Amino acid sequence: MQSTMKQAGDGPIDDAELARRSVIGFGEVVAALGRGYTGPEAEVRWPNALGARIGVAADNPWFDAAVVPVGELPPADDILLPGCLWTLADAVPGRLEEPSIATPCMGVMLDDPALLALGNGAQTVDTPSLRLLGDLNERAYGETGGFTPLVSALQDERIRAYGLKDNGSFVCVALTLTVGDDLSIHYVATEADYRRRGLASQLVLSLLAKARGEGLKTATLQASEEGLPVWERLGFRQVATLRGYLRPA
Repeated sequence: MQSTMKQAGDGPIDDAELARRSVIGFGEVVAALGRGYTGPEAEVRWPNALGARIGVAADNPWFDAAVVPVGELPPADDILLPGCLWTLADAVPGRLEEPSIATPCMGVMLDDPALLALGNGAQTVDTPSLRLLGDLNERAYGETGGFTPLVSALQDERIRAYGLKDNGSFVCVALTLTVGDDLSIHYVATEADYRRRGLASQLVLSLLAKARGEGLKTATLQASEEGLPVWERLGFRQVATLRGYLRPA
């Protein structure tokens, strides 16, 4: 069933709209991962679920996953749904919440004066390959080879990879997905020896400035516990909390 979800850019942009955009951005990037790695049959595009079934990542709630759009009721469990269902709701029929993976949804208006006061970030931003972006993320987050094949297979014209170099090598990377006039930010990672230098902030500020120049209105993301203070310093605010629901063991 094809999704009839509202596209970004409709209606006023308040916290509820930023939350909607953040959730859709998450769902769209997971759908793109499934489509690129497995094929269009992996995508889940229901009115109340957006994501992908990715069998090789069946134990990972970030990749074998679907999100429930804001304002929709979660679907009852179904074999056509992936392992994790993300929603703002308090319950999902047939599933159990895993509280440890609850994730803040963040958003910012690109014309926010506080954001503009921070400047335009790094002067030089380069374009890494998707494989390099995957490898750096795996090193940064202690993964063991599962993410790079997924991200390397992405084939979506809305997706771009960016990074900062030191001595000719990429040391900080990020991936973006444009949905309407929203910039959805994903997979920000910095090499261990380069952390606490503000590189992620410089890179993201550069991406926000670029998006602003292209006429986009907002930027959204989903924050980790470690990344939350970084995003807040850049002017992002928490607009919702996504809760992860898994099938009973």
